[in-house]
Amino acid sequence: MKKFYLTTAIDYVNNLPHIGHAYEKIAADVLARYWRSKKIKVLFQTGTDEHGLKIAKAAKAAKKSPAEFVSQMVSKFEQSWKNLDISYDNFVRTTNPGHQKKVQDYLIKLQKARVIYRGVYSGFYCIGCEEYKTESELEQGRCPIHKKTCEKVSEAVYFFQLSKYQKQIYEIIKSGKLKIEPESRCNEVLSFLKKEKLKDIAISRSRVSWGIPLPWDKKHTIYVWVDALFNYLTGNHSQEYWPADLHIIGKDIIRFHGIIWPAMLLALKLPLPKKIFAHGYLTVSGEKMSKSLGNVIDPDKLVEKYGADAVRYFLLREFSFGADGDFSLARLEERYRADLANDLGNLVQRVLKMVQKYHVKIIAKNNQGLTGVEKDIENLKFKTALDKIWDIVITANQKIDQAEPWNIAKKDPKKLAQFLNQMVSRIILVANTLAPFMPETSKEISIQVQTLKIKPIFAKK
Repeated sequence: MKKFYLTTAIDYVNNLPHIGHAYEKIAADVLARYWRSKKIKVLFQTGTDEHGLKIAKAAKAAKKSPAEFVSQMVSKFEQSWKNLDISYDNFVRTTNPGHQKKVQDYLIKLQKARVIYRGVYSGFYCIGCEEYKTESELEQGRCPIHKKTCEKVSEAVYFFQLSKYQKQIYEIIKSGKLKIEPESRCNEVLSFLKKEKLKDIAISRSRVSWGIPLPWDKKHTIYVWVDALFNYLTGNHSQEYWPADLHIIGKDIIRFHGIIWPAMLLALKLPLPKKIFAHGYLTVSGEKMSKSLGNVIDPDKLVEKYGADAVRYFLLREFSFGADGDFSLARLEERYRADLANDLGNLVQRVLKMVQKYHVKIIAKNNQGLTGVEKDIENLKFKTALDKIWDIVITANQKIDQAEPWNIAKKDPKKLAQFLNQMVSRIILVANTLAPFMPETSKEISIQVQTLKIKPIFAKK
Protein backbone atom coordinates (compact mmCIF):
# COMPACT_ATOMS: atom_id res chain seq x y z
CA MET A 1 0.00 0.00 0.00
CA LYS A 2 1.24 3.47 -0.91
CA LYS A 3 2.02 5.88 1.91
CA PHE A 4 1.65 9.62 2.31
CA TYR A 5 3.32 11.46 5.19
CA LEU A 6 1.88 14.93 5.75
CA THR A 7 2.86 17.42 8.46
CA THR A 8 1.87 20.86 9.62
CA ALA A 9 4.07 23.19 11.62
CA ILE A 10 3.71 22.51 15.32
CA ASP A 11 2.04 25.38 17.15
CA TYR A 12 3.85 27.47 19.73
CA VAL A 13 1.67 27.36 22.83
CA ASN A 14 2.54 30.66 24.50
CA ASN A 15 -1.00 31.76 23.65
CA LEU A 16 -4.42 30.42 22.64
CA PRO A 17 -5.13 28.95 19.17
CA HIS A 18 -6.39 31.44 16.57
CA ILE A 19 -7.83 31.25 13.08
CA GLY A 20 -4.36 31.34 11.48
CA HIS A 21 -3.44 28.11 13.25
CA ALA A 22 -6.76 26.60 12.18
CA TYR A 23 -6.28 27.57 8.51
CA GLU A 24 -3.17 25.42 8.19
CA LYS A 25 -4.73 22.43 9.98
CA ILE A 26 -7.88 22.53 7.86
CA ALA A 27 -5.87 22.55 4.62
CA ALA A 28 -3.79 19.59 5.80
CA ASP A 29 -6.92 17.75 6.91
CA VAL A 30 -8.47 18.09 3.44
CA LEU A 31 -5.37 16.47 1.93
CA ALA A 32 -5.31 13.70 4.53
CA ARG A 33 -8.98 12.85 3.96
CA TYR A 34 -8.53 12.98 0.20
CA TRP A 35 -5.58 10.58 0.15
CA ARG A 36 -7.30 8.19 2.56
CA SER A 37 -10.25 8.07 0.16
CA LYS A 38 -7.79 6.86 -2.49
CA LYS A 39 -6.80 3.95 -0.21
CA ILE A 40 -3.43 5.56 0.54
CA LYS A 41 -1.97 4.89 3.98
CA VAL A 42 -1.73 8.40 5.48
CA LEU A 43 0.25 9.67 8.43
CA PHE A 44 -1.05 13.16 9.20
CA GLN A 45 1.04 14.69 11.98
CA THR A 46 0.61 17.93 13.88
CA GLY A 47 1.44 18.99 17.43
CA THR A 48 2.71 21.63 19.80
CA ASP A 49 6.04 23.38 20.33
CA GLU A 50 6.42 23.79 24.10
CA HIS A 51 9.92 25.03 24.99
CA GLY A 52 11.80 28.30 24.92
CA LEU A 53 12.11 31.66 26.62
CA LYS A 54 8.79 33.02 25.37
CA ILE A 55 6.87 30.16 27.00
CA ALA A 56 8.87 30.46 30.23
CA LYS A 57 7.90 34.16 30.38
CA ALA A 58 4.24 33.45 29.56
CA ALA A 59 4.12 30.80 32.31
CA LYS A 60 5.65 33.21 34.80
CA ALA A 61 3.09 35.90 33.89
CA ALA A 62 0.32 33.33 34.42
CA LYS A 63 1.88 32.35 37.78
CA LYS A 64 2.30 28.76 36.69
CA SER A 65 5.24 26.44 36.17
CA PRO A 66 6.18 26.03 32.47
CA ALA A 67 5.09 22.36 32.56
CA GLU A 68 1.69 23.21 34.04
CA PHE A 69 1.24 26.15 31.66
CA VAL A 70 1.96 24.18 28.47
CA SER A 71 -0.25 21.25 29.50
CA GLN A 72 -3.22 23.57 29.96
CA MET A 73 -2.53 25.34 26.66
CA VAL A 74 -2.09 22.09 24.72
CA SER A 75 -5.52 20.87 25.83
CA LYS A 76 -7.02 24.02 24.27
CA PHE A 77 -5.29 23.34 20.93
CA GLU A 78 -6.43 19.71 20.97
CA GLN A 79 -10.01 20.80 21.70
CA SER A 80 -9.97 23.36 18.87
CA TRP A 81 -8.84 20.73 16.36
CA LYS A 82 -11.50 18.34 17.61
CA ASN A 83 -14.12 21.08 17.16
CA LEU A 84 -12.92 21.62 13.57
CA ASP A 85 -12.98 17.87 12.81
CA ILE A 86 -9.22 17.70 12.17
CA SER A 87 -8.41 14.02 11.62
CA TYR A 88 -4.72 13.96 12.53
CA ASP A 89 -3.08 10.56 13.11
CA ASN A 90 -0.38 11.74 15.47
CA PHE A 91 -0.03 14.69 17.82
CA VAL A 92 3.56 15.50 18.85
CA ARG A 93 4.35 17.34 22.07
CA THR A 94 7.93 18.53 22.37
CA THR A 95 7.79 18.03 26.15
CA ASN A 96 7.10 14.32 25.61
CA PRO A 97 10.05 12.30 27.03
CA GLY A 98 10.20 10.15 23.88
CA HIS A 99 10.56 13.21 21.65
CA GLN A 100 13.21 14.71 23.92
CA LYS A 101 15.31 11.53 23.97
CA LYS A 102 15.21 11.22 20.17
CA VAL A 103 16.16 14.90 19.71
CA GLN A 104 19.16 14.39 22.00
CA ASP A 105 20.14 11.30 19.98
CA TYR A 106 20.06 13.32 16.76
CA LEU A 107 22.21 16.05 18.31
CA ILE A 108 24.77 13.44 19.36
CA LYS A 109 24.84 12.18 15.76
CA LEU A 110 25.44 15.72 14.52
CA GLN A 111 28.24 16.12 17.03
CA LYS A 112 29.83 12.86 15.87
CA ALA A 113 29.55 14.11 12.27
CA ARG A 114 31.77 17.02 13.38
CA VAL A 115 29.39 19.75 12.29
CA ILE A 116 28.92 21.18 15.80
CA TYR A 117 31.41 23.35 17.66
CA ARG A 118 31.45 25.57 20.75
CA GLY A 119 31.65 29.34 20.48
CA VAL A 120 30.24 32.66 21.64
CA TYR A 121 27.27 34.37 20.02
CA SER A 122 26.95 38.14 20.15
CA GLY A 123 24.06 39.79 18.43
CA PHE A 124 20.35 40.55 18.50
CA TYR A 125 17.67 38.17 19.72
CA CYS A 126 13.91 38.45 19.16
CA ILE A 127 11.99 36.73 21.94
CA GLY A 128 8.82 36.78 19.81
CA CYS A 129 10.48 34.81 17.00
CA GLU A 130 12.73 32.85 19.40
CA GLU A 131 15.38 33.66 16.80
CA TYR A 132 18.72 35.43 16.46
CA LYS A 133 18.59 38.29 13.96
CA THR A 134 21.33 39.95 11.94
CA GLU A 135 21.47 43.73 12.00
CA SER A 136 20.45 43.83 8.34
CA GLU A 137 17.22 41.97 9.17
CA LEU A 138 16.12 44.58 11.69
CA GLU A 139 14.13 47.76 11.05
CA GLN A 140 15.54 50.53 13.24
CA GLY A 141 16.67 47.89 15.71
CA ARG A 142 13.25 46.23 15.77
CA CYS A 143 12.03 42.83 14.59
CA PRO A 144 10.09 43.45 11.34
CA ILE A 145 7.47 40.85 12.38
CA HIS A 146 6.88 41.67 16.04
CA LYS A 147 7.79 45.39 15.86
CA LYS A 148 9.72 45.12 19.11
CA THR A 149 13.29 46.07 19.92
CA CYS A 150 15.55 43.03 19.85
CA GLU A 151 17.65 42.24 22.89
CA LYS A 152 21.41 42.41 22.39
CA VAL A 153 22.89 39.23 23.83
CA SER A 154 26.24 37.60 24.20
CA GLU A 155 26.38 34.02 25.39
CA ALA A 156 28.32 30.80 25.10
CA VAL A 157 26.56 28.48 22.63
CA TYR A 158 27.16 25.51 20.36
CA PHE A 159 27.04 26.19 16.63
CA PHE A 160 25.93 24.06 13.69
CA GLN A 161 28.01 24.48 10.52
CA LEU A 162 25.16 25.68 8.32
CA SER A 163 27.59 27.53 6.04
CA LYS A 164 29.03 24.20 4.91
CA TYR A 165 25.80 23.30 3.08
CA GLN A 166 25.00 26.53 1.23
CA LYS A 167 25.91 25.41 -2.29
CA GLN A 168 24.45 21.94 -1.83
CA ILE A 169 21.09 23.24 -0.60
CA TYR A 170 20.92 25.78 -3.43
CA GLU A 171 21.47 23.04 -6.03
CA ILE A 172 18.95 20.69 -4.39
CA ILE A 173 16.22 23.33 -4.46
CA LYS A 174 17.16 24.67 -7.90
CA SER A 175 17.04 21.17 -9.39
CA GLY A 176 13.63 20.46 -7.85
CA LYS A 177 14.90 17.57 -5.75
CA LEU A 178 13.45 19.49 -2.82
CA LYS A 179 10.32 21.27 -4.06
CA ILE A 180 9.30 24.52 -2.42
CA GLU A 181 5.92 25.96 -3.34
CA PRO A 182 4.38 28.30 -4.26
CA GLU A 183 6.97 29.48 -6.79
CA SER A 184 7.34 32.86 -5.08
CA ARG A 185 8.56 31.17 -1.87
CA CYS A 186 10.99 28.99 -3.80
CA ASN A 187 12.39 32.09 -5.50
CA GLU A 188 12.66 33.81 -2.12
CA VAL A 189 14.79 31.00 -0.69
CA LEU A 190 16.95 30.71 -3.82
CA SER A 191 17.49 34.48 -3.91
CA PHE A 192 18.52 34.49 -0.24
CA LEU A 193 20.97 31.61 -0.81
CA LYS A 194 22.44 33.36 -3.84
CA LYS A 195 22.85 36.81 -2.25
CA GLU A 196 23.58 36.09 1.41
CA LYS A 197 26.47 34.12 2.79
CA LEU A 198 25.06 31.62 5.26
CA LYS A 199 26.36 31.92 8.78
CA ASP A 200 26.70 29.05 11.20
CA ILE A 201 23.75 28.99 13.58
CA ALA A 202 23.45 28.53 17.33
CA ILE A 203 21.81 25.23 18.27
CA SER A 204 21.92 25.74 22.05
CA ARG A 205 21.18 28.37 24.66
CA SER A 206 23.05 28.81 27.93
CA ARG A 207 20.61 31.45 29.23
CA VAL A 208 17.35 29.52 28.77
CA SER A 209 16.53 26.75 31.25
CA TRP A 210 13.11 25.70 29.84
CA GLY A 211 14.22 23.34 27.10
CA ILE A 212 15.77 19.96 26.34
CA PRO A 213 19.21 19.64 27.97
CA LEU A 214 22.09 19.33 25.52
CA PRO A 215 23.23 15.73 26.03
CA TRP A 216 26.97 16.47 26.31
CA ASP A 217 26.69 19.78 28.18
CA LYS A 218 23.79 20.02 30.63
CA LYS A 219 24.45 23.74 31.21
CA HIS A 220 22.92 24.28 27.78
CA THR A 221 19.44 23.61 26.44
CA ILE A 222 18.75 22.79 22.80
CA TYR A 223 17.63 25.84 20.83
CA VAL A 224 13.82 25.70 20.58
CA TRP A 225 13.78 25.78 16.76
CA VAL A 226 16.11 22.79 16.49
CA ASP A 227 13.97 20.94 19.00
CA ALA A 228 10.84 21.77 16.98
CA LEU A 229 12.18 20.82 13.54
CA PHE A 230 13.06 17.32 14.70
CA ASN A 231 9.40 16.62 15.52
CA TYR A 232 8.99 15.46 11.92
CA LEU A 233 11.29 12.54 12.75
CA THR A 234 10.32 11.83 16.35
CA GLY A 235 6.56 11.23 16.10
CA ASN A 236 4.99 7.78 16.22
CA HIS A 237 5.88 5.88 13.04
CA SER A 238 7.30 9.05 11.44
CA GLN A 239 10.63 7.38 10.75
CA GLU A 240 8.76 4.51 9.11
CA TYR A 241 7.09 7.01 6.76
CA TRP A 242 10.11 9.29 6.21
CA PRO A 243 10.81 11.19 4.00
CA ALA A 244 7.78 13.43 4.45
CA ASP A 245 5.77 13.86 1.28
CA LEU A 246 4.70 17.34 2.32
CA HIS A 247 5.47 19.89 5.03
CA ILE A 248 2.72 22.57 5.22
CA ILE A 249 4.01 25.67 7.00
CA GLY A 250 3.51 29.43 7.22
CA LYS A 251 5.62 31.67 5.01
CA ASP A 252 7.31 33.26 8.05
CA ILE A 253 9.22 30.03 8.78
CA ILE A 254 10.25 29.14 5.23
CA ARG A 255 13.99 29.69 5.85
CA PHE A 256 13.99 27.34 8.83
CA HIS A 257 12.35 24.62 6.74
CA GLY A 258 13.95 25.42 3.39
CA ILE A 259 17.54 25.94 4.60
CA ILE A 260 18.27 24.89 8.20
CA TRP A 261 16.17 21.71 8.19
CA PRO A 262 17.63 20.33 4.91
CA ALA A 263 21.16 21.15 6.12
CA MET A 264 20.70 19.16 9.32
CA LEU A 265 19.23 16.25 7.37
CA LEU A 266 22.16 16.32 4.95
CA ALA A 267 24.58 16.28 7.90
CA LEU A 268 22.71 13.26 9.30
CA LYS A 269 22.73 11.59 5.86
CA LEU A 270 18.93 11.33 5.94
CA PRO A 271 16.58 11.78 2.95
CA LEU A 272 15.09 15.23 2.45
CA PRO A 273 11.34 15.94 2.49
CA LYS A 274 9.78 15.84 -0.97
CA LYS A 275 7.89 19.13 -0.82
CA ILE A 276 7.49 22.19 1.41
CA PHE A 277 4.44 24.38 0.89
CA ALA A 278 4.40 27.79 2.58
CA HIS A 279 0.99 29.45 2.86
CA GLY A 280 0.37 33.14 3.46
CA TYR A 281 -0.81 35.12 6.47
CA LEU A 282 -4.40 35.66 7.52
CA THR A 283 -4.84 39.29 8.55
CA VAL A 284 -7.84 41.11 10.02
CA SER A 285 -8.65 44.49 8.44
CA GLY A 286 -5.18 44.43 6.93
CA GLU A 287 -3.45 43.96 10.30
CA LYS A 288 -1.55 40.88 11.49
CA MET A 289 -3.51 39.18 14.26
CA SER A 290 -2.28 40.30 17.65
CA LYS A 291 -3.60 40.02 21.20
CA SER A 292 -2.49 43.61 21.88
CA LEU A 293 -4.57 44.88 18.93
CA GLY A 294 -7.56 42.82 20.11
CA ASN A 295 -8.14 41.37 16.63
CA VAL A 296 -7.39 37.69 17.27
CA ILE A 297 -10.16 35.47 15.85
CA ASP A 298 -11.07 32.49 18.02
CA PRO A 299 -11.93 29.47 15.81
CA ASP A 300 -13.97 27.87 18.61
CA LYS A 301 -16.41 30.80 18.67
CA LEU A 302 -16.83 30.61 14.89
CA VAL A 303 -17.52 26.87 15.06
CA GLU A 304 -20.00 27.40 17.87
CA LYS A 305 -21.98 29.86 15.72
CA TYR A 306 -21.57 28.52 12.18
CA GLY A 307 -20.46 24.89 12.57
CA ALA A 308 -17.12 23.31 11.68
CA ASP A 309 -17.88 22.67 8.01
CA ALA A 310 -18.89 26.27 7.33
CA VAL A 311 -15.64 27.56 8.85
CA ARG A 312 -13.61 24.98 6.89
CA TYR A 313 -15.42 25.94 3.68
CA PHE A 314 -15.04 29.68 4.16
CA LEU A 315 -11.30 29.64 4.85
CA LEU A 316 -10.50 27.50 1.82
CA ARG A 317 -13.00 29.12 -0.59
CA GLU A 318 -12.34 32.74 0.33
CA PHE A 319 -8.54 32.73 -0.07
CA SER A 320 -6.13 31.13 -2.51
CA PHE A 321 -3.94 28.83 -0.43
CA GLY A 322 -0.41 30.20 -0.63
CA ALA A 323 -1.40 33.88 -0.82
CA ASP A 324 -2.19 36.23 2.05
CA GLY A 325 -5.85 36.72 2.94
CA ASP A 326 -7.80 39.25 4.97
CA PHE A 327 -10.35 37.61 7.26
CA SER A 328 -13.77 39.25 7.51
CA LEU A 329 -16.72 38.17 9.66
CA ALA A 330 -19.01 39.98 7.22
CA ARG A 331 -17.68 37.84 4.35
CA LEU A 332 -18.10 34.67 6.42
CA GLU A 333 -21.71 35.64 7.11
CA GLU A 334 -22.27 36.39 3.43
CA ARG A 335 -20.81 33.10 2.22
CA TYR A 336 -22.73 31.17 4.87
CA ARG A 337 -26.01 32.70 3.72
CA ALA A 338 -25.38 32.78 -0.05
CA ASP A 339 -23.17 29.77 -0.80
CA LEU A 340 -24.16 27.32 1.90
CA ALA A 341 -27.74 28.02 2.95
CA ASN A 342 -29.08 29.43 -0.34
CA ASP A 343 -27.04 27.56 -2.98
CA LEU A 344 -26.18 24.14 -1.55
CA GLY A 345 -28.79 23.86 1.23
CA ASN A 346 -31.58 25.07 -1.05
CA LEU A 347 -30.58 22.66 -3.84
CA VAL A 348 -30.74 19.63 -1.55
CA GLN A 349 -34.01 20.73 0.09
CA ARG A 350 -35.93 21.55 -3.08
CA VAL A 351 -34.86 18.42 -4.99
CA LEU A 352 -35.52 15.96 -2.16
CA LYS A 353 -38.84 17.57 -1.26
CA MET A 354 -39.99 17.12 -4.87
CA VAL A 355 -38.75 13.53 -4.86
CA GLN A 356 -40.82 12.98 -1.74
CA LYS A 357 -43.88 14.92 -2.92
CA TYR A 358 -44.11 13.23 -6.33
CA HIS A 359 -43.17 9.76 -5.02
CA VAL A 360 -40.16 9.49 -7.36
CA LYS A 361 -38.04 6.37 -6.97
CA ILE A 362 -34.38 7.32 -6.65
CA ILE A 363 -32.25 5.23 -8.96
CA ALA A 364 -29.42 7.76 -9.31
CA LYS A 365 -26.02 6.48 -8.27
CA ASN A 366 -22.73 8.31 -8.31
CA ASN A 367 -19.71 7.05 -6.42
CA GLN A 368 -17.28 9.28 -8.27
CA GLY A 369 -15.84 12.69 -7.51
CA LEU A 370 -15.93 15.67 -9.84
CA THR A 371 -13.40 15.52 -12.68
CA GLY A 372 -10.64 18.10 -12.31
CA VAL A 373 -11.13 18.64 -8.59
CA GLU A 374 -8.79 15.80 -7.64
CA LYS A 375 -5.79 17.43 -9.32
CA ASP A 376 -6.66 20.74 -7.70
CA ILE A 377 -6.67 19.12 -4.25
CA GLU A 378 -3.38 17.34 -4.91
CA ASN A 379 -1.86 20.67 -5.97
CA LEU A 380 -3.30 22.49 -2.90
CA LYS A 381 -5.55 24.61 -5.12
CA PHE A 382 -8.42 24.36 -2.67
CA LYS A 383 -10.23 27.52 -3.78
CA THR A 384 -10.17 26.40 -7.41
CA ALA A 385 -11.56 22.99 -6.40
CA LEU A 386 -14.42 24.55 -4.43
CA ASP A 387 -15.15 26.98 -7.28
CA LYS A 388 -15.66 23.97 -9.57
CA ILE A 389 -17.93 22.22 -7.08
CA TRP A 390 -20.04 25.37 -6.69
CA ASP A 391 -20.36 25.69 -10.45
CA ILE A 392 -22.25 22.35 -10.31
CA VAL A 393 -24.43 23.57 -7.42
CA ILE A 394 -25.31 26.87 -9.10
CA THR A 395 -25.93 25.25 -12.49
CA ALA A 396 -28.22 22.63 -10.92
CA ASN A 397 -30.31 25.35 -9.24
CA GLN A 398 -30.55 27.22 -12.56
CA LYS A 399 -31.68 24.05 -14.39
CA ILE A 400 -34.48 23.54 -11.87
CA ASP A 401 -35.66 27.14 -12.33
CA GLN A 402 -35.58 26.74 -16.12
CA ALA A 403 -37.17 23.26 -16.26
CA GLU A 404 -39.98 24.05 -13.78
CA PRO A 405 -40.38 20.40 -12.69
CA TRP A 406 -43.61 21.23 -10.83
CA ASN A 407 -45.17 21.86 -14.26
CA ILE A 408 -43.59 18.72 -15.76
CA ALA A 409 -45.29 16.74 -12.98
CA LYS A 410 -48.72 17.65 -14.40
CA LYS A 411 -47.87 16.49 -17.93
CA ASP A 412 -45.20 13.77 -17.86
CA PRO A 413 -44.45 11.95 -14.56
CA LYS A 414 -41.86 9.75 -16.31
CA LYS A 415 -39.95 12.79 -17.56
CA LEU A 416 -40.17 14.31 -14.09
CA ALA A 417 -38.68 11.18 -12.52
CA GLN A 418 -35.85 11.24 -15.05
CA PHE A 419 -35.14 14.94 -14.38
CA LEU A 420 -35.20 14.61 -10.60
CA ASN A 421 -32.89 11.61 -10.74
CA GLN A 422 -30.46 13.70 -12.78
CA MET A 423 -30.59 16.35 -10.05
CA VAL A 424 -30.15 13.76 -7.29
CA SER A 425 -27.16 12.40 -9.19
CA ARG A 426 -25.63 15.89 -9.17
CA ILE A 427 -26.30 16.23 -5.45
CA ILE A 428 -24.57 12.91 -4.78
CA LEU A 429 -21.65 14.03 -6.97
CA VAL A 430 -21.34 17.26 -4.99
CA ALA A 431 -21.58 15.42 -1.66
CA ASN A 432 -18.86 12.93 -2.66
CA THR A 433 -16.54 15.64 -3.93
CA LEU A 434 -17.10 17.83 -0.87
CA ALA A 435 -16.24 15.02 1.57
CA PRO A 436 -12.62 16.09 2.29
CA PHE A 437 -13.64 19.75 2.72
CA MET A 438 -16.93 19.36 4.59
CA PRO A 439 -17.09 15.81 5.98
CA GLU A 440 -20.22 16.21 8.13
CA THR A 441 -22.14 18.05 5.41
CA SER A 442 -21.22 15.37 2.88
CA LYS A 443 -22.42 12.67 5.28
CA GLU A 444 -25.66 14.54 6.09
CA ILE A 445 -26.53 15.01 2.41
CA SER A 446 -25.95 11.31 1.75
CA ILE A 447 -28.20 10.35 4.68
CA GLN A 448 -30.98 12.64 3.49
CA VAL A 449 -30.79 11.24 -0.05
CA GLN A 450 -31.04 7.68 1.31
CA THR A 451 -33.77 8.28 3.90
CA LEU A 452 -35.63 11.34 2.58
CA LYS A 453 -35.69 12.60 6.17
CA ILE A 454 -35.25 16.19 5.06
CA LYS A 455 -34.11 18.98 7.36
CA PRO A 456 -32.08 22.19 6.89
CA ILE A 457 -28.36 21.43 6.64
CA PHE A 458 -27.18 24.95 7.51
CA ALA A 459 -28.78 26.55 10.52
CA LYS A 460 -26.71 28.82 12.75
CA LYS A 461 -26.87 28.23 16.48
